Amino acid sequence: MNRCIDFVLEWPKMVLLVLLIVTIGLAGGLSKLRFDNSVEVFMPQNDSEYAFYNESKDIYGDNGRFIIMSVTHPQLWSTEAFRMIEGLITDIDEYKEYEKTREENRLKRLDEVTADEPVESKRLLEQFADDPSFARLLKRKIHTKLGDKPVLERKDLQKLRAAVNLSKDLKQQETIDKIISPFTTKDITGQDDTLETTDLIPKDDDGKRILPVDEADFSEFRKKLTRNPSYENGIYTRDPQTGKISDFGVIVKFINLKDQDPISREMLELIQSHQELVIVPQGAPVSNIYFNNYLRRDMGTFLPVTLLAVIIIFFFNFRSFRGIFLPAITLSLSTLWVLGLMGHCGIKITALGISLPPLMIAVGSSYGIHILNQYYNDFDKISRLGFKIGLHQSMSHISTTVLLAAITTFASFATLATSQLTAMHEWGIFSGIGVLFALVVSCTLIPAALAIMPHRRPRLMMKKKEVKKTIIDHIIELSILLTTRHHRMVLLLVGVILAISAVGLSRLNVESDFMQYFKEDDIVRTSSLEIEKKFGGRWGFNLIIDTGMADGAKSPQVLNTIETIRAWMTAPENKHLNIGRTDAFTDYIKTMHFAMNEDKMEYYRVPDNPLDILDYLEIYSGDDNDSDGRVDDFEPYVDADYRTCGLLARLCQKEDYSIGTNHIKRIFGQLTEYLDANLPENLTARITGFPVMNVKMAEYIISGQMQSLLSSLVIIAIIVTLLFKRISAGLLSLIPMSTAVMFNFGIMGFFGINLDTVTSIIASITIGIGVDDTIHFLNSYRHFYRNGHSIDESIRKTLQVTGKAIIFTSLALVLGFSVLTISSFKPVIFFGALMGITMTATTLGALLILPSVIKLTQVDLSIRETESWFWRHIDIGRFFGLETEKTNETTA
Repeated sequence: MNRCIDFVLEWPKMVLLVLLIVTIGLAGGLSKLRFDNSVEVFMPQNDSEYAFYNESKDIYGDNGRFIIMSVTHPQLWSTEAFRMIEGLITDIDEYKEYEKTREENRLKRLDEVTADEPVESKRLLEQFADDPSFARLLKRKIHTKLGDKPVLERKDLQKLRAAVNLSKDLKQQETIDKIISPFTTKDITGQDDTLETTDLIPKDDDGKRILPVDEADFSEFRKKLTRNPSYENGIYTRDPQTGKISDFGVIVKFINLKDQDPISREMLELIQSHQELVIVPQGAPVSNIYFNNYLRRDMGTFLPVTLLAVIIIFFFNFRSFRGIFLPAITLSLSTLWVLGLMGHCGIKITALGISLPPLMIAVGSSYGIHILNQYYNDFDKISRLGFKIGLHQSMSHISTTVLLAAITTFASFATLATSQLTAMHEWGIFSGIGVLFALVVSCTLIPAALAIMPHRRPRLMMKKKEVKKTIIDHIIELSILLTTRHHRMVLLLVGVILAISAVGLSRLNVESDFMQYFKEDDIVRTSSLEIEKKFGGRWGFNLIIDTGMADGAKSPQVLNTIETIRAWMTAPENKHLNIGRTDAFTDYIKTMHFAMNEDKMEYYRVPDNPLDILDYLEIYSGDDNDSDGRVDDFEPYVDADYRTCGLLARLCQKEDYSIGTNHIKRIFGQLTEYLDANLPENLTARITGFPVMNVKMAEYIISGQMQSLLSSLVIIAIIVTLLFKRISAGLLSLIPMSTAVMFNFGIMGFFGINLDTVTSIIASITIGIGVDDTIHFLNSYRHFYRNGHSIDESIRKTLQVTGKAIIFTSLALVLGFSVLTISSFKPVIFFGALMGITMTATTLGALLILPSVIKLTQVDLSIRETESWFWRHIDIGRFFGLETEKTNETTA
């Protein structure tokens, strides 16, 4: 470290130039950052359940993630309302079936209309009155991209063309697999020993839907709609008060995409543009969009507010321009570097990643405060020895201490890189890299800047040629009194707090359902409840039943078994299962049997004769556009060989029963018990789907938390032991951090704060950052004790030298993390609040608990003249310069 400081102080301008070049290079990655909260960025690719989940999506399609919406109008049963709904369906359908010639002609015509600039928006839309769907696309792009500007200049038209081209590209990908609605559904009818599929709303020769125009037409449509029992709470729902049809259901299913965000955003923009209709969109894609939008908004809010908070701390600590500017630049660069590197590496920002900027700001400010605090502590010594020599001694010592702190912090964060959750694994890697960036920037930029700045004490810190005494100094004096005179009382109080925290720990709950991230009154939560109430759920799971033989799914025994399972799932006595609706292959078989028997309701069941089922499937006239051997309508429910069946079950909240991760796990447990007891021996079943991935994530969170916590503590203890060449030092370093972690878990348990993907990293951050203060304290304490001071005097001098930096560092950390409490997400809010509390706890651990334990145990941390063979040969402390540098004993 000494050689590094030598180089920095010898070539300060060159060092600053190199830092600038690196910053410019990494800053380019910021524009590449993307936000994502899909299951793909969390689950490990080699997980067997995740692999089966992907296999089932390949066979049955992505049945768990779809957009579902309720659509209504004050005058729902009117020609005008139906015309509006038809416009919505038509707009969506253009992304299902791409017509190349039509889209190319539209773009060509758009170029011709906008050739003369500027163009009035109203006039532009009038030019496409004969193409309503494209006119609506232009209108919504003008709204979302240009803010409804009345006159479009050249730049505006360029943006408009670019937006239209992006929509064209999305249409060309044909990412929509199916649109399920009253306007697109084909019903099954039987006549003259044939089964036919007919549109609920008929089409003319050009393929355009013939909408109802009078009461007779509407009555006929209602009759068709209500004829099939499977349609209720599927493509329509009734008003619970009047019993009349009040809403239509529209489901947009996508092909099996790895990244649904672009098409999902296009769909949500399209849906929201139809403001003349009352539409409530929901589903995993919609929730993810809101989630990612909130992440972007929070990121833009956190950075400036966090910077402002720590700048205020810098001012109260140093009262100088350089005391504000240098650490602010340090933390800004370290944050920019790590985010830029993530962008260049294609790492997406998740709910975990949103904590990285405040974390980097906190770590960077901590290192900056310690380095500048050492400079001001050594101010008189630097003046006495000469600026160059004095600055070298001061920076060499504190840079070594910061290096040791960074190593332990890096080690703690890096333990999360062993997590099986992909997002947490990436967080561990880049948080560790961020710590190293903060170390490099703070130990080069600040010394280099000080080397070219005039050596001058801040005027605001002077009063009649004496340094002002602040409230921080009084806090330090109180700490000295408590730890040297009342240490037993301090430790007794800590013991009581730990005992209470243990009770709270026993109440801790694990949660991984990201719907719980939103506040109760958030539009995502309220719309989710509305969709669940009307249509039985916004998401669900698949129960895959394997018959073990081709065409086994055509057996009445198998189909009746599925019907029995469905009835058990939705039975009133099983409302705690929170299953609002089920769909299966049996719906089609029952409808066929119903249609072939004059629509008599007693025939809406699985036929007893297997030959009837074979005949129905033989004469059924459904389409098979992908030629895989299955009618397209059957694809979500059976495989191509008719060997396996997929039963889709939607989850919803019923009364006071929540559907968090723990409850979903109980649902799966009870379903498994039921299947084990009732499933015929020739059948096997397996549960999969998005909820299953949530349960798996919860299991990974628990195992990862224990592994990371134990690994961090062990690694920290080993590193500190090797640095100080005392096992007692390693054990001492664990006390403040373990106390803070236990306190954190206790608070979470008592206040009902879930352990989720966000809050699960608090323990590692607490250990990684908390050990910094411990190392600063132990390093200074050993120096004073080694020089012949008593334990009481060593504690006093240590707190006077390091206490101020520890307190101001803690304030910066607390304020930095507290900014997260303004987030839109509950776990992020809790994360910010808990980090503020635990950072306060680690500070109290360094200022009160650690010196009190030293006072009570009289532990000897000094270096003996004769060390054992092991310590003579394993001396990483001397490698880092810990033994060669002298801690300055002057106080601020």
